[in-house]
Amino acid sequence: MSKTKVLTQEEIDQLLTPIDAFDSFRKFKNIAAFEEYLLQRNHRPEKPYGIFDKDISICRFFSDKNETILEDIKQKNAQQGQGNITIPNTNITLINYSYCHHCNTVFSFKDITDYYNSPNPDERYKSRAHQYREDTRVCCTACDTYFIPSLIISDGTPKNEVQFLCRTQTIDAIEKYLFQKSIRVLTRNKHNIVQQNTMKAIKNDVFIKDLEAKPTLITNMVQYTPFNLIMNLIDGTNVEKGDLLFNEWK
Repeated sequence: MSKTKVLTQEEIDQLLTPIDAFDSFRKFKNIAAFEEYLLQRNHRPEKPYGIFDKDISICRFFSDKNETILEDIKQKNAQQGQGNITIPNTNITLINYSYCHHCNTVFSFKDITDYYNSPNPDERYKSRAHQYREDTRVCCTACDTYFIPSLIISDGTPKNEVQFLCRTQTIDAIEKYLFQKSIRVLTRNKHNIVQQNTMKAIKNDVFIKDLEAKPTLITNMVQYTPFNLIMNLIDGTNVEKGDLLFNEWK
């Protein structure tokens, strides 16, 4: 006579739970919960992203606390109309902290992204595309010294910081991290590629709560997401609404 397992009430409840309830665990409860997540300092330390020499300086505001350099960067960003990213319904601003440790030349958001779009060729990378994804260094235009920029999370006062990544590096790191968890997202899911005439875009099917262990990836993804789509990203509706990654067509 075969034995049958009697399900507990908890197991029965789990079987009857709608799939939508599972997705709710992949979303931040509200904007306050997301704000608290960004500002907390007890995240498990992340290893630096990218491939670079170990002696490269990393910009760390909370080590040198150079308010003058930070203000210079903020002003340069404002003048150029890029960077100083505000998160809707919060007091949080994301500010690149990027300067050469050798000569103190400051780099704006535009300066950094312009360099990442055309980095100095490095023969150690097997292809130019590989370098775009993996080379997180920035070379100083004044003295040719390399450094790694950071991204400050501020609510009027700097409260936290993560490594600054360009768009390509952010996408690549997210895809690799979630692939390790058997989740195919963005370009690793062919169904996300949409085409309109000669232009292509990528559907953003990332639940950022899945990146909770990686604040660097969440923060960089938010900084490149247009203001009107950030809330969708935070509350997880970007997937059901079919938002495009960074709302970009290329």
